[in-house]
Amino acid sequence: MHRLQIQIRRQAWSEMIGHCLEAMPREACGLLFGCLSAAGIPAAEHYVPVANAAKNPLHSFELHPQELVRALYAASGKQELVGIVHSHPRAAPYPSDQDLATLWHTTPSHWIVSLRNPSLPEVNAFAFRKRQRENFSLEAISYEIVME
Repeated sequence: MHRLQIQIRRQAWSEMIGHCLEAMPREACGLLFGCLSAAGIPAAEHYVPVANAAKNPLHSFELHPQELVRALYAASGKQELVGIVHSHPRAAPYPSDQDLATLWHTTPSHWIVSLRNPSLPEVNAFAFRKRQRENFSLEAISYEIVME
């Protein structure tokens, strides 16, 4: 199977992991901004933490609306949204049914940081695409993460 590719700068990676660790035991969430290469490969250049506004932040995430708007507005015209990040403090870095029900499926990438072992975080990135036979369900396509 052909895997998609995504790039992330080391600084953005460090900030993303740090934010997820600081939020423990709650799920963390944030945004990755950057650009698409000429070949269409997303490149995450910086990470913006966003508060988790979920009613049960130990088991779900919801991007805080005001912080989300502020982050999108600040990046407007400079960089584009290339990824949404959230952590799974006690679960594997794979999308849950709730993650697959996202309305953000057109965002180029969805990053999940697993902190089952906080000293060795696991990270996976996915593209969510509509399944051909089912109108409303999504499937996750893995990215190969390339550090730059």
